[in-house]
Amino acid sequence: MNKKLIGLIMILLIASLAISACERPATRAPGGAATPTSEIPFPVATQPQIMVDILKGTQTAAALTPQTGGGIVATSTPSFAFSTPAAGTPAAATSAPVVESTPYPASTPGKPASYTLLHGEFPYCIARRFNVNPVDLLSMNGLNMDSFPVTGATLNIPTSGSFPGERALKAHPTTYTVKTGETIGMVACYFGDVDPNIIYSANGIAAGTALTAGQVLQIP
Repeated sequence: MNKKLIGLIMILLIASLAISACERPATRAPGGAATPTSEIPFPVATQPQIMVDILKGTQTAAALTPQTGGGIVATSTPSFAFSTPAAGTPAAATSAPVVESTPYPASTPGKPASYTLLHGEFPYCIARRFNVNPVDLLSMNGLNMDSFPVTGATLNIPTSGSFPGERALKAHPTTYTVKTGETIGMVACYFGDVDPNIIYSANGIAAGTALTAGQVLQIP
């Protein structure tokens, strides 16, 4: 074949290939359909991330809410509440409650010249209460250890001497629950050195008031 003819064929073939390449769509891969790509030209937030961003924006806006005076109010989360006293208002002082002791009237100073027995009282009990020798008390009133003066009997009280031993039979101050049939005189004698009038006063009871079963008394 003529060399010129061969050269012309080659030129036409190259030109045909060049024209074909220019007309091919740029989005298609050479030799087949366009390959889809998973890449997105801009970032897309997932739904959880969108919620996080919304919450951040809300909290930031609340934290930067301006006050009337133009300042910024710091807000707190529900777990930590700020408690700031208003200007010029002193914080309330906390202290333990003050317990006031109840004053009880003291027994009559010294020893009375005489004493009238209440129901349930007896000479030995009176000797303890007024700190006198029981032997002197009995002798002064013409009594002995077997004597049982009745309620309302008046005993003369010695002006000298003291009780031989411990005057208190039971420790006090304490409380005492009244039993059926007990009187203020019996309760006072139960403790030994306690005056019935002091028990009445300590419990806010009028002197001479009868006791009731189950009543709780404060014994000073």
